Amino acid sequence: MSTPFSPLSDEEFDELDQFLLYEVDTDEVMTLDMVDGFMHAIAIGPVTIQPTHWLPKIWGTKEMMPPMDSVAQVNHILGLVMRHFNSVISGLEGEPREISPCWSTASYPGDQQQYDDAESWAHGFVEGMRLCWNDWQPLLQTAQGQAWFRPIGLLGEDDFGPDQDALTRTPAMRAALALQIPQAVLDMHAHWLPLRRAVYERELAKSMQPKVGRNEPCPCGSGKKFKKCCGAAADLH
Repeated sequence: MSTPFSPLSDEEFDELDQFLLYEVDTDEVMTLDMVDGFMHAIAIGPVTIQPTHWLPKIWGTKEMMPPMDSVAQVNHILGLVMRHFNSVISGLEGEPREISPCWSTASYPGDQQQYDDAESWAHGFVEGMRLCWNDWQPLLQTAQGQAWFRPIGLLGEDDFGPDQDALTRTPAMRAALALQIPQAVLDMHAHWLPLRRAVYERELAKSMQPKVGRNEPCPCGSGKKFKKCCGAAADLH
């Protein structure tokens, strides 16, 4: 029996893929490889983004979920999406940490070799970054951050730089960039992890602070009642 943390089976993965391809009636809906890249950016980034904010981006709508035939179908598709997101998180929280990016391979006429095709995945990753683009800038403004982002930017951005076309000209060149992505994502995750933990611990500490009654002594030690001290309308903090 599946749980909210169970990885998708091959059949469920195919079901979600088909839903995105054929049952969401918007031109902006993401493909499954884009969704996977999008989720990885959200999972490793500098701030926590709630599903209510990023789910509409998957469907290309303003709503949390696209129109469907029944509530049961809505819950089923939502369950598949969230389980896949949880599986991305689980890989990053494991020991050793790992990612398993979901992108396709491609072959070309006259060439027997299969090449990793990570362009849509990388585009999805960039879209995930754009949800909090300003928060990513302290990393992207460093030489190390630029090196980590480089294979993703070359494959996923429309105008990454003047040498982009030359560096992505052949399937072999694009596949070589794709192979650099998993380690780059793990390195970016490691960079932001202390910040994410610090934010989490700070929010947890706030939630654990007991509330003070308005007629109780003020916790600042003044000896006054809370409502006459830090709880006064002019001084409340």
